[in-house]
Amino acid sequence: MALSSLRRSSGFGGAVLSLFAVLASVLAAPGAAAAADVPHLRVLPLGDSITYGAGSNVGGGYRPPLWQKVRNQSAFTIDFVGSQRSGSVADPQHEGHSGWFIEQINANAVSWLNSSAPDVVLLHIGINDLDRQPTEDAIPDLRTLLTTIFTTRPAVTVVLAGLLPRDPAMAARVNDFNTRAQQLVADRAAAGNRIRYVEWPVTAEQMADRLHPADSGYEVIAQTYFTALRQVVAEGAMTTSPAPAGSAPETASKVRWADFDGDGRDDYWVIADGGAVHVWTNRGDSTWSYQGQVATGLTSDRRQVRIADFDGDGKADYLWIQPSGAVRAYLNRGGDGGGGWPLLGQVATGVTTNADQVRFADFDGDRKADYFLFNANGTVNLYLNRGGDGNGGWINDGRVAGGLTTDASRVRLADYDGDAKADYLWLDETGAVDVWLNRGGDGRGGWQGLGRVAPGATADHQQVRFARYTADARADYLRINLNGSVDAWTNGAEGWTGPQRIAGGAVIE
Repeated sequence: MALSSLRRSSGFGGAVLSLFAVLASVLAAPGAAAAADVPHLRVLPLGDSITYGAGSNVGGGYRPPLWQKVRNQSAFTIDFVGSQRSGSVADPQHEGHSGWFIEQINANAVSWLNSSAPDVVLLHIGINDLDRQPTEDAIPDLRTLLTTIFTTRPAVTVVLAGLLPRDPAMAARVNDFNTRAQQLVADRAAAGNRIRYVEWPVTAEQMADRLHPADSGYEVIAQTYFTALRQVVAEGAMTTSPAPAGSAPETASKVRWADFDGDGRDDYWVIADGGAVHVWTNRGDSTWSYQGQVATGLTSDRRQVRIADFDGDGKADYLWIQPSGAVRAYLNRGGDGGGGWPLLGQVATGVTTNADQVRFADFDGDRKADYFLFNANGTVNLYLNRGGDGNGGWINDGRVAGGLTTDASRVRLADYDGDAKADYLWLDETGAVDVWLNRGGDGRGGWQGLGRVAPGATADHQQVRFARYTADARADYLRINLNGSVDAWTNGAEGWTGPQRIAGGAVIE
């Protein structure tokens, strides 16, 4: 990113304005997210054909009954994650690969773990290895896989299931494998990893064939995993999932800021654990108006949801980044109870399966949200929105920023100077802000560096958002406090004014 030396010496000074009325109605509003969430676990089913659900008549194996068992209680919630989608279950994501060996799973594990950011891995693998090779070859591969998992996600919990010894020809090898696997688990636990071993008490009568359970067997597996998840939660090892490391609040948080009603002010959106979307509109007169549930949502994985104005009508639309990377757009015509959400269809094939790398903001000032790709090395690529697939397509603008950091959580895309083009804002650990104004990006006018425009106002940069609280087109500085309340410093031509408490908060991040 080309940097110029122009610097703005403006800080968080000015008069402290009178406090705005807090969102008292938010906390009492029906359907609002609870102030204190129960643990929400991102669960990765990982393995071979049993994880996929082979032998199951209803499809999905143990995943549908496990999902239902969790839904029938209130101590915790789950979100299945993974790049595969199959089975008769509301949340069909997983990493079940029929016929795969342990080493094949290991070869892909880093990518899957980084993309899905699981809290818990339900691991069952090895039967295909034993069907073709001795136990002595399979156990080292399992050891390597566990090393890969804990190296990539040190805080993850692994529930390793033993293999089913139901094939007489393989029973001795399976029993030997399970004994050795239990020792691996004990060694890992002693080293401080979160791991436990379980066995499925599936009987011969509950098998569909020599390797795969029938539906009754999958019900037993679901109960075993459900019991293990309850133990994980009860032991306090898991808490509500935070945004994945390196994710910006725009891509992972419950609360989003965008203009729902087209009045030029950004509103307060909440994506609930089940995926439903609630909105409080910013009235601009010290009040917020609860609109209720405006969308049922399409996924419980918030990382796949973007709220951005795709068609340039001034109202933020619902964009769903699918596991394949493809993007589907649902246009805001007033939401549920209003004019609904017409499906525009697939508007982009996408260029990555890692949703954390994708953001939408207006780069060129045409009011339409463009597609930004944040690369692992910190560079930023841009695809200009000309209507999306089938409606004008996208212009590949290439690399528009060299980037300042490989930690994307420190970068915000927001219109700092009110020219309708998204600028590049970088935050340090305290929330202090450096700004580079968008003059066309690398190779097309560059970036104008303003330097440090605001000192820090928090000990955690993840608490900082930029949104148009006022209607003057400039992005204001918002601090999301630990109790869910929101303080704002408004961005005026002469500098910052604030802080002012603008919301009591509907949820705690």
